[in-house]
Amino acid sequence: MPIVSIVLFVFSASLLIYALVTRLTKKITVFITMSASVKNATKEYAIKFAYLIAFISIAPFVGGIFGLFIELAIIPVIIFFVLFIALLILGIKIIMK
Repeated sequence: MPIVSIVLFVFSASLLIYALVTRLTKKITVFITMSASVKNATKEYAIKFAYLIAFISIAPFVGGIFGLFIELAIIPVIIFFVLFIALLILGIKIIMK
């Protein structure tokens, strides 16, 4: 298994775990330096944010799958970045309605 796939799968799993923790606690957990900007976030906003992160975690998973079958490491990374941006834009439009 190529190292790119492993990295993308671990990144996808970590995003899913973060989304699950955010959904269950209904609190957005970020680094201390960023916490001032999300202190007043509502529980509904935290739930929507968790769904967005879970939706975005599809991108590294798909990139990791492509990395299993394509030996050139740059192709899965390009697929990941393009899909990440597309899913981010689509997820924001869907969730903020």
